[in-house]
Amino acid sequence: MNIESTRPAGRRDADSGNVRGKPRGLASRRVWHRMSAVLVCLWALVALAGTIGRRWRPDLGWIGLHAAALGVATNAVVVWSDYFTVALMRSPSTRRAPQIAILSALNVGVLALMGGIEAGVGPLQAVGALLCVLAVIGHVVNLGVRSAGALATRLGRTVLAHYVVCGCWFVVCGVLGFLMTSAGGSHLGVLLLPHIAAGVLGWLGLAVVGTLLTLWPTMLRTRMVPGAEADARRTLPLLCLAVAATGLGGAAAQGWISALGLFGYTACVGVTIHAMWAASRVKRPVSHAARSVICGMAWLVGTLVVAAVLMAASADRRRMLTVLPRLAWPLLGGFAAQLIVGSLSYLLPVIIGGGPGLVRRRNAVMDTLGDARLVSSNVAGLALLAPLPPAARAAALAILAANVLFFFAMVARCGTVGEPLPPATDGTMAERGRRLTWILGAGVVALAMSVAAAVSPPTAAGRPGGGAAAGSDVSNAPVQRVSVTGADMRFTPDRISVAAGTRLIVTVTNTDTGGQVHDLTLGSGVSSGLLPPGATAEVDAGVITASQEAWCSVAGHRQMGMVLRIVVDGAAAPAGQDPSGSSPGDHAVLDPDATMSVGARDAALPPVPSGTVHDVHLEVTEQVVEVAPGVRQLRSMYNGRAPGPILHGRLGDTFVVTLTNSGSMGHSIDFHAGDISPDDPMRTIPPGQSLTYTFTARRSGIWLYHCSTAPMSLHLANGMFGAVVIDPEGLPAVDEEYVLLESESWFGAQGAGEDADRLGVTAPDAVMFNGYAFQYDDHPLTARAGDRVRFWVLDAGPDEQLDFHVVGAQFDTVWKEGAYTLECGRQPSPEADPSCDSPGTGGSQALSLGAAEGGFVELVAGEPGHYSFVNHSFSYAEKGAHGVLEVTAG
Repeated sequence: MNIESTRPAGRRDADSGNVRGKPRGLASRRVWHRMSAVLVCLWALVALAGTIGRRWRPDLGWIGLHAAALGVATNAVVVWSDYFTVALMRSPSTRRAPQIAILSALNVGVLALMGGIEAGVGPLQAVGALLCVLAVIGHVVNLGVRSAGALATRLGRTVLAHYVVCGCWFVVCGVLGFLMTSAGGSHLGVLLLPHIAAGVLGWLGLAVVGTLLTLWPTMLRTRMVPGAEADARRTLPLLCLAVAATGLGGAAAQGWISALGLFGYTACVGVTIHAMWAASRVKRPVSHAARSVICGMAWLVGTLVVAAVLMAASADRRRMLTVLPRLAWPLLGGFAAQLIVGSLSYLLPVIIGGGPGLVRRRNAVMDTLGDARLVSSNVAGLALLAPLPPAARAAALAILAANVLFFFAMVARCGTVGEPLPPATDGTMAERGRRLTWILGAGVVALAMSVAAAVSPPTAAGRPGGGAAAGSDVSNAPVQRVSVTGADMRFTPDRISVAAGTRLIVTVTNTDTGGQVHDLTLGSGVSSGLLPPGATAEVDAGVITASQEAWCSVAGHRQMGMVLRIVVDGAAAPAGQDPSGSSPGDHAVLDPDATMSVGARDAALPPVPSGTVHDVHLEVTEQVVEVAPGVRQLRSMYNGRAPGPILHGRLGDTFVVTLTNSGSMGHSIDFHAGDISPDDPMRTIPPGQSLTYTFTARRSGIWLYHCSTAPMSLHLANGMFGAVVIDPEGLPAVDEEYVLLESESWFGAQGAGEDADRLGVTAPDAVMFNGYAFQYDDHPLTARAGDRVRFWVLDAGPDEQLDFHVVGAQFDTVWKEGAYTLECGRQPSPEADPSCDSPGTGGSQALSLGAAEGGFVELVAGEPGHYSFVNHSFSYAEKGAHGVLEVTAG
């Protein structure tokens, strides 16, 4: 079939190429699709800038990726799916207002989403995600409205079904993306793979499959293969099932399920490719547009097969998170980009129109250097997947940039070929066109190569000339290459001797078997980036002129001794530098005039869950939170809270704990409540991985749990701790029962993590109950006069003593580390009355606990009032270990 024959326009004049009857509609359509092409090209420039900009800021890769997926691909799908629906359904509707509103909402949403992520503004992210989803929902509804009452064919209904279904997958993708960003990354490990599957395979993949059903034979100027429409209709639900399986496998960390989904998706795509092959046997694909589509489909199949094999071999979520996101760029760059280039190369000349002669001339413009562009861009794309040195990667990026910009030049050139130009009867005009094309192409290549030269300094994290002295000539300096391994908080070797004026290139490999993530960072800012176990990176330290240090920048690792000394021959070793890189006044301080802007942590002891086996899921997340009035710190937490959840049980209960590390470094967990070998359940797991920790509570007490990854003091001070409360046998009920965990904090700068260099060396900046200084001053705990109140108290540390005291009250019951020291005012004995109906006269004024010790005290406040509870080491009370028990009349 021919798309020209499906236009809802009037009769065409063979001589002039104009359309009679609806000239304004035709002109409007030309303007609309030219504007749409410009919009797609602008987003492509943003994607290209983000890709190049990651040389300086690696996180700009996110901008480039989403500019390609949401800006380029999504705009193209929305515009052209509307065009094909109207053409195939022969819809009489020509209204542009809904399309303009949809594209406006979509692009405003994309800008808001990307701006919100970049600026860290959560509400802006939410608005952007909502606008994108609503725009696609509106697009799907508009397709239904435009096709309602139209002359529907089976082919038209099938293609429309693909567009509607792929729109539903976009909604799924958008919701998953919003959940990931709104949770501060806490659901990244679970939702990332379903997000990619829904967006790339569901939204883009199904849109392409539906479009090729009619576009491919039109490109070849032949008829659709018999049976192709029926095959496409039958494979649509199978494609959806495959997308769902791929995503669910990722969510459940079951690589084999994702592999089955990917293999199934590949098989369904094979049906489309078979129909394309059958059509190409009737008429060969000779145009650049058709060959670009073939290359795009080859990238799709190749990437799907590789992804399926790798996912089948992935034993855990960490491995899956390592594999599949890396394939997003091949899918978007190799598959989607070439499909869009091929489609626009064919469709723009057709849409601009002007008669068969002008269409052919525009097709010839879009085909300029077609084979050279395809070969160079695909070879460069494959090269970027290989572990090339930085200079080679810069060259490959330059080739890709040249091809992108050359395509833009051809789009602009195509728009200038119109009715005012005389026919090129003697070849003069054609020769001028070719000459102009070559000039434009040479300019584009020169521009791309200059861009590559600007970004090509071979540094690992993107700061040019990391270790080079000012004015040193890197290109003429002798080069010294050294291999360094990092493991067990040490670099091996930890000292490198270099001749002055030598350019040093360090290949660093993380060989840590304990699951720790490491990097190598120089004082200039050049870094290898975080390396999971087994990963390798190359760091160019530049020309070395003076002795210096490099180190692992993961929190606490430098303080543990993970330092590499670079020594110039004949010079002294570099003096130890301040590991924090900051002056003593840089850290946050308690502000007595600041007010609490968050809710208080509920201190009530949660009830014991039903049953004797308790399934617990703890997820490690990282988030900036308020820890004292006016003080915000980056915390590593269990389930988004510090301290983590309070687990409550009875003797004999079994706890099955699943720990998932969704943080940026290695973490672990140690339950003092379990007496089991620490070798396996307490091991450090890298980001993206999970483990299961099972223990049975055989002894009563309030037990600390915490991250046991080195340096433990830093992880604990950063909030990675919690408590397990196991009731002693026969413990009587009380009126109010609270849990207080005391911990210390050494503040870093506002928004940063704990100051690892000061931790344990000087007095803490804050001492707090339940993770926030002074919170129970503003939000007192409550009781009534005559109530028996029980305080479970645990000193989480990591260092200081806790002397728990309630001002104005006396404890008649004290239970510490598994035994009563005082029970209802009497010495504990088997004959004692546990109900305290006849209490003795003994009392206690403080419960003294060392780090990791715990117990409980009970008191009865005889009259209303405000009873302060404190750490009686008053310097700590004045730093936040202070709260109020508000007693009201009974």
